[in-house]
Amino acid sequence: MGTMKYFYFGFGGFIGFVCGMVIQMLVYAVERSGNNILTQLGRGDYGVIGKGLLTLFDGLPYMGIVLGVVLVRFMFRKDIEKEGPDEGNTGNGDRG
Repeated sequence: MGTMKYFYFGFGGFIGFVCGMVIQMLVYAVERSGNNILTQLGRGDYGVIGKGLLTLFDGLPYMGIVLGVVLVRFMFRKDIEKEGPDEGNTGNGDRG
């Protein structure tokens, strides 16, 4: 499983980044349509909490990377923790 775990983690991080970016693009599209969701957070109406949420929103794709890697870690824990060539998913047919 040696190098496959890095492939799993990389794929999970990529999917997490893409999901975070899509969510961010959707909210920006809503913002451009006239509903000022993010603009209201940045103003003084919500104070420090609003500015903090706006900062977290800007980092959403990067938080998606971390959450994607963590999700892969939980989903494929048994495959990742196994060691040796005869254990886990080796991809060499139907050998037991």
